[in-house]
Amino acid sequence: MKLTMRFLVLWIILNTAIFASTPNWNGKWHVNWISGIFVLQLEQHGSDVNGTYEPSHGTLQGKIKDNVLTAVTTNESGVKNKITLTLSESGNSFFGNGQYGNWMTGIRPKKESHFAAVEVDTSTPLKAFYSFLALGNAVRAGNYEILEKAMDILQFNDEQKHLRHSVKLALSQKFFDIIDECMVDKLDFFKKSTLESHSIVLHQLDTDVTVPVEFVQDEKNKSWKIKLPEENFLEATLKTLLKARDKYEIDPNANLLLFTPRDTMRTFYEEYDRWEQGGKKYVISTLNLSEVDPAIHAWQAPLLAYYLKSVLDRISTVVYQEIPNDPKSKKPYVHFYHDIADIVIEPYTVEGKTIWQFAPQTLATLDELYNEMETVKEKYPTKEIKENNLYFTLKSAAKDISPILLHKLNYAEYWQIILLFLIILISLAIAWLIRYVVIYLFKRFYITKRWTEEQITLQYIRPVQIGTFALVLLNGAHQLGLPNIIFSFIKAFTHLLMVISVTWIAYNLITILFSIMLIHAKRTSTNVDEIIISLAGSILRILIITVAIFTVAEIFNIPYKTVVAGLGIGGLAFAIAAKDTIANFFGSAIIIADRPFNTGDRIRIGSDIGVITNVGIRSTKIRTTQDTILTVPNNKITQEMIDNYSEREAMRIDTNFYFALETPKDALDKLDTEISTFLREHEEVDSKKIILTGVNDFTKRGINFGVSFFVTATTEMQYSDIRHRIMTDLGQIVRDNGIEMVMINIEEEKKA
Repeated sequence: MKLTMRFLVLWIILNTAIFASTPNWNGKWHVNWISGIFVLQLEQHGSDVNGTYEPSHGTLQGKIKDNVLTAVTTNESGVKNKITLTLSESGNSFFGNGQYGNWMTGIRPKKESHFAAVEVDTSTPLKAFYSFLALGNAVRAGNYEILEKAMDILQFNDEQKHLRHSVKLALSQKFFDIIDECMVDKLDFFKKSTLESHSIVLHQLDTDVTVPVEFVQDEKNKSWKIKLPEENFLEATLKTLLKARDKYEIDPNANLLLFTPRDTMRTFYEEYDRWEQGGKKYVISTLNLSEVDPAIHAWQAPLLAYYLKSVLDRISTVVYQEIPNDPKSKKPYVHFYHDIADIVIEPYTVEGKTIWQFAPQTLATLDELYNEMETVKEKYPTKEIKENNLYFTLKSAAKDISPILLHKLNYAEYWQIILLFLIILISLAIAWLIRYVVIYLFKRFYITKRWTEEQITLQYIRPVQIGTFALVLLNGAHQLGLPNIIFSFIKAFTHLLMVISVTWIAYNLITILFSIMLIHAKRTSTNVDEIIISLAGSILRILIITVAIFTVAEIFNIPYKTVVAGLGIGGLAFAIAAKDTIANFFGSAIIIADRPFNTGDRIRIGSDIGVITNVGIRSTKIRTTQDTILTVPNNKITQEMIDNYSEREAMRIDTNFYFALETPKDALDKLDTEISTFLREHEEVDSKKIILTGVNDFTKRGINFGVSFFVTATTEMQYSDIRHRIMTDLGQIVRDNGIEMVMINIEEEKKA
């Protein structure tokens, strides 16, 4: 049993692998080759493949080996050709060669286009001509399935009928290009009588070039065809038409430049059908969105494109050749008139070039025009764009609930207003819940876990809630397809809230960041300055506030750029008015560059002594010996001599003893030696620095004996303690030598 199951599993795997590797040639293929394009329809049965191709009513028979199809083609004239085609790994394309080496490539069309369903009506010259134009425009847009239909409307003469298919295709294309350079008007068919003419004359706008077009009727089926002119005539006429437009050849992508109203309409239609394949940007380029808020371009542009396409599809089949193509003209082209709105294409200057776009006033009222014409039957269903899926889903749901919801209150429909209020409530709820997330996160960090809930709420929860509310509201409103006037208000309001939120949070985060940096700076032995950290923090805070102010000005379209530009003209007056502020700023820069002191240093500036507590952009704060805070402008500090007591290696003691005039010289010499020896041997006296002892002067009142030396004290308290002990020791030495000290009035002595 187990062996049987194993064989069964192996058989399934092998057959699955064989089946999966069998090439699939079934279906429709668009084939390009050096002489043109044709449509190939294949049907596969095992290794046998049969098919047909158009135009020229050809057949194909062949066999498959691996992924290679070897076949023989036969056209309507009986001409055979051997071809070899190799299928790609994806199975969606192939490459091949004919027996004479000519190449060909084929791809599977992704889906049918509405152009494939174009109906051909040749019952009158007018209908035959417009059928040819519709088919020609469709073939040019890539719908090759109807190439044969287009060529069937042309009447080839006896000589042309015997030409190769590729030559006939080239002549047909040239004839279409000639018509495409001209302007077509239905009235041309009725100028001679009430019946349609058997010939018309086409004109090229703004030139004297004309093109005659003749029609012939097939006596058998009474259908009308367009008489294809001789090749020489086609060559000369096309060359004349191109020369009149300063062109050398036909550029198949010239319409993407939007140089004429016809280019714009053609680009809009052709690229709309390939929206997901790169056509989106070209469709949007045809719309003048200057009056649409840039914040809603992402979803408003696809919605406007859909509205416009839907309205155009309901009006009539667009024939490009009826639309002006004169690049010199500046006259707006009105494609459709309506009491609600006109569909207008106008010229605009973009980056120094004139291009034609659907006018802003047309786009502004497209939703109303769409709603007014929504009940009109379309010629064919307008392709929906995936960006609009949610909007139309919501609108359809509202319509199913009650058609009243589609009625408007001023600018917005009822269902949009209801959902907007619902989004506001959801935004408030999410903003309220976010406080618990913020508290949880802050309690996990070392520096903030000791903060009170009130402190966290004030500094961070409130701004986070404001920002969360704004983000949810903005993104929710994005999906509702709101009119520009309403969404612009929502966008400005939510952006303002986000600026407040970000500025608030950033300001407080800077406080935390620089507090950490200050703690780290105090733990290191380097002078990585609390000064630099303090100044950097102040500058960053000012920068954040400045950016926030300019951002708010941008949101509300306040012309701050003009004011900023004007500062260049009024710079001198501004500099004079703010000279003290500028001087203080540069004073702080000098303090950073020279570093005359650090935070915590004891200094003397002028007559003021104290400890540096903070250095800001404008001023420096000093705690004086009176325990007051002295604020000194930075430019004043740089103008004064700064005595930094904290930079001392030792502290100096200067004192004087006064002895009686009768004191003998021997006693003075002995005292000098003993005091000098005592000081040099004392462990708290810096013996590397100067030690001065001896008689300074003889006065009427007594002998002045001076002593100067440095002690290894770093603080005032150490200094006072060491001075006390050394001075009492020196007094004892004087007494031990039996020298009498006298009392002297220092002030009187100085006067003497």
